[in-house]
Amino acid sequence: VSTLWAVMATDPYLKSFRPGEGFPSGVEYRWSDGSSKETVSVSAPVYIEKVLHWIAEQINDETKFPDDEDESEALRVFQTPQFAALCGQIFRRLFRAYGIIYSSFFGTLEALGMAPHLNTCFKHFMFFCTEFGLLPEREIEPLEVLVKPIRKQCYSAKQ
Repeated sequence: VSTLWAVMATDPYLKSFRPGEGFPSGVEYRWSDGSSKETVSVSAPVYIEKVLHWIAEQINDETKFPDDEDESEALRVFQTPQFAALCGQIFRRLFRAYGIIYSSFFGTLEALGMAPHLNTCFKHFMFFCTEFGLLPEREIEPLEVLVKPIRKQCYSAKQ
């Protein structure tokens, strides 16, 4: 997602979005960094930027994602409910980023010849999420038309 977004990030069109704009039809993803319970209305491009920055911070925080040098500490952290919740939040936010890209920027990526890359990345992401049950059904609804055939393919491949 970050590589695809990097291609889009310099487009001046992104600055035209106002808070609450650019999301899949019928939804607005509001931002919360977790430091307070209050959410903030942001534009879709700002949301994606915040998601990518937040994920990088989480992954680079060794208390949340310990390095492999201390295997016992890593196993201890990876088996906690907090780690499972954090991973779930990461995948939900990544899914939302895909939703924004598909709903507001697919045409641009298509014009750049990058739509096949987006589709492949999303398909692999959805296979992984489907296999491990990482996305609640309510999150999937805005992209159901894209997700349904991918899930069907994933389920049929398992039989």
